[in-house]
Amino acid sequence: MTRIATLMTLVFGVTASAALAEVMVVDADENGTYSFVEMTAAYPSLTEDLFGQIDADADGEISAEELQAATEADILPK
Repeated sequence: MTRIATLMTLVFGVTASAALAEVMVVDADENGTYSFVEMTAAYPSLTEDLFGQIDADADGEISAEELQAATEADILPK
């Protein structure tokens, strides 16, 4: 019985951790901002329209501040 309880705890713990994990956007070109290509690598269903909404200063790149604001506003696709 102890083995089953331990296994169930492990399974539920891993599942919960995966569900709570944050999406990591990688700055592949290391320019300090995120392009549409970099963003869609992390958020495959991201549209150009939504990217434009996140890009508050309309410079064609997402800054760390813009990404944080979009994350806090819960507007990024799941």
